[in-house]
Amino acid sequence: MLRKISILIFALSIAASSSYAASPRPVCARHAMVVSAESLATNVGLSVLKSGGNAVDAAVATALALGVTEGYSSGLGGGCFILIRMATGETVAIDGRETAPMKATRDMYIPRDSLAPTDLSQTGVLAAGVPGELAALDLALKRFGRLPLTEVIKGAVALADTGFPISRFYWERLEFNKEKLSRFPGTRSVFFTSDTTVLQWGERLIQKDLAATMRAIEKAGVDTFYSGPIPQMIVDYVASEGGILTLQDFENYRPHAREPIHGNYHGYEILSMPPPSSGGIHLVEILNIIEEIGIGYLGAGSAGATHAIAEAMSRAFADRAVYLGDPDFSTIPIEGLTSKAYASELRAGIHRWEHVNPFGAGVPPGWMPDTTDGHTTHLCVLDEDGNAVSLTATINTGFGSGVVVPGVGIILNNEMDDFVTNPGMPNYFGLVGAEANEIKPGKRPLSSMAPTIVLQNSKPYLVVGSPGGPRIITTVLQVIVNVVDHNMHLQEAVDFPRMHHQWLPDRLFLERGFPIDAIADLQRRGHKIAYGGLWSGATAILSDTTTGMVFGSTDSRMEGAALGY
Repeated sequence: MLRKISILIFALSIAASSSYAASPRPVCARHAMVVSAESLATNVGLSVLKSGGNAVDAAVATALALGVTEGYSSGLGGGCFILIRMATGETVAIDGRETAPMKATRDMYIPRDSLAPTDLSQTGVLAAGVPGELAALDLALKRFGRLPLTEVIKGAVALADTGFPISRFYWERLEFNKEKLSRFPGTRSVFFTSDTTVLQWGERLIQKDLAATMRAIEKAGVDTFYSGPIPQMIVDYVASEGGILTLQDFENYRPHAREPIHGNYHGYEILSMPPPSSGGIHLVEILNIIEEIGIGYLGAGSAGATHAIAEAMSRAFADRAVYLGDPDFSTIPIEGLTSKAYASELRAGIHRWEHVNPFGAGVPPGWMPDTTDGHTTHLCVLDEDGNAVSLTATINTGFGSGVVVPGVGIILNNEMDDFVTNPGMPNYFGLVGAEANEIKPGKRPLSSMAPTIVLQNSKPYLVVGSPGGPRIITTVLQVIVNVVDHNMHLQEAVDFPRMHHQWLPDRLFLERGFPIDAIADLQRRGHKIAYGGLWSGATAILSDTTTGMVFGSTDSRMEGAALGY
């Protein structure tokens, strides 16, 4: 009998080790690392580092290139959040989130017939907010970079002008979004070979209008995107299609430098994005809740660990629905939501063997109601001096609004859908919201983006982020937990099967790869399981403070590249 048990344990250990071995080793370098969701863009960033730029220069160059080679996810027509940690210890979160046009109204997307479906907040010119990515990249470059914009934009200009072969990954996204893209003449002229046929896998994508716009920015500076002929062309086209963007919206746009969200998890310092992103607050809130549960002891992928994390996620997302919005328009209880004391209260409501979805948000310490009335990409850079950048950029869903502005070449975002567009109704990602995230002119819609830097002994240890809508928060969380609690190597931590719970709908989403017995156990605890599929696509850098080596990983769920020297 003992021999049979030993054989069984040995077999299980072999199975477990082989599942981990299926994940390749991360890319390793001695000095610096650039990681992004697309290999050509990563190469652009690495070349900037090698030519004397620092992490900020490389991050800006990579982001601009991603807007060309991964235009379905980000670009000049969208926005971004940038978390910067300089080797001096200076840390800043740059908010380049899009804003609602001045002509926007609270009920602009509510159909007269409340039962009639509408996609106006997701498709077409009315879905677009005022783009903020370029202004935010410029602010980061001017404050922390070494190189001028004329140098860091060259790689992106070349990629737009001479083009690049459509990858299978890109082609799949074209096919998936074909119906939406086919509605707009400017978009068809870029991505279609006929009215119904998109560019095929291996064909070259050339974006001459986008290259011309970038050359104008290279020559005259970022201001030319926010005043003058370029925004006038955008505004004129949008107006002709029934949109509300104005020249004043572009001229008034400003990025903001904000204080990052701070947290602590098992002795590691967590730095992440503040509002109008919910990413940092709820990342820290969930980490606080699970810190005393012993996730590492329960084991990666076990029913116990999955249950505990899911219960913490649901409570954080219930809070997100009520408290989060643009801090310039609403009072947000940041200290209360990220406090250890509040986490203890929420943890006390978690039943070890039973799923209990909260009826609503909790009440964080010090909260008083305010009576004065958030497809994506991610990149990470760590340079040899210890400067670190975690940058998430987006135009929201795949190809944003679907609109390529003729003569300008940018794809307009559809970030207006991240507002509460119809009270009580979920947005594209199934998220609901409250008054704090209702539409107002000049307001920034709530986001889930969570560019994050984890410090060990005050030095960058882990730089991480992801696309994925609300699953950004839970993806970043699980990479951190996999590294800190489960001692996984970086690629393993990024590739490990993921889970997600966002309060509403009351579903525990599990990727393929969770054991059948764990799923059965979770169902016995009361979880309603939605199983299968893949989502998000983390990128990460880990700096080994013991050996001095730098490791980079891109998610095996997506294309991408980690390159260093």
